[in-house]
Amino acid sequence: MTLAFLLSPYTDAPHVRRLIEALPEGSHFFVHVDRKCDMQPFREALAGLPRVHLLEQRVEVTWGSLRQVEYQMALIRAALAEGTPFDYLVTMSGQDYPVWSNRRITDYFTRLDGRIPLQGICMEGQGESARLYRQYWPLNNYAWARGSMASRLRVALRKTLKALHLSKPLTFTSNGQQYRLYKGSDWHALTPQLAAYVLKKWEEEPAFRRYFRNSFTPSETFIHTVAFQSPFADRCQLATGAYESLARLTPLTYIDYHSDIKILTTDDLPLIHQSGKMFCRKTVSGTSDSLMDELDRLRNEE
Repeated sequence: MTLAFLLSPYTDAPHVRRLIEALPEGSHFFVHVDRKCDMQPFREALAGLPRVHLLEQRVEVTWGSLRQVEYQMALIRAALAEGTPFDYLVTMSGQDYPVWSNRRITDYFTRLDGRIPLQGICMEGQGESARLYRQYWPLNNYAWARGSMASRLRVALRKTLKALHLSKPLTFTSNGQQYRLYKGSDWHALTPQLAAYVLKKWEEEPAFRRYFRNSFTPSETFIHTVAFQSPFADRCQLATGAYESLARLTPLTYIDYHSDIKILTTDDLPLIHQSGKMFCRKTVSGTSDSLMDELDRLRNEE
């Protein structure tokens, strides 16, 4: 079982090293650092670690924009081009940490036997839960500071489009095929075959870029929209019924997303274990150290 971990840090380089050292030996690590960030701390922190691939071509990431999909595709492209026959490409942030032992992690992926831990739900018929996806989000690729004149104009434009009752459809067509919008989490795992299929859609079918460039959080919808309407759909994890929360669409990672992304401490350990998830997010150097120490102790006892 050979795994590729696709990491997307923007801060806390020492934690990224600790995360990599905690994951299964023999894995490869593809690391995209936000172009807004200084690369040198990551070069220094990750120096000497084997099979670490720091992407030199970096995206200036703007949250909620198509630029997040751009870095997702950059990571997939780098992993597929490396030449190693990976079994799965596992996406993680730079602030995750493993909960399971490495043996348990590799056993899980071995038992999947080609099934894909990518979970998603169709947003058609979701009523109020689809409200943000029915809005147009123009100019959201630009990293304008909140409160700046440009940012205020962007918000005003969005509100004007809403007031004019210009609703974004939850379907679009590419190369004669109609696609419905599916939603999931950024944190999942893909087979190389599905990853290559997604990357080809991104690179060769402009309709996808046109649709998602003014969409809400396309990093949580683009891959899922392709995957659940692809030859690989029956291997993925389709959620049905009403949309409940992003946490329920995150198959591998424990997250606590409410008004903000919670920084985890030892107080969160019971809920982390109760979730049964492989990883947890978000862990931060200096705040989550005791939690990670305890996770390491428990992982070594498995």
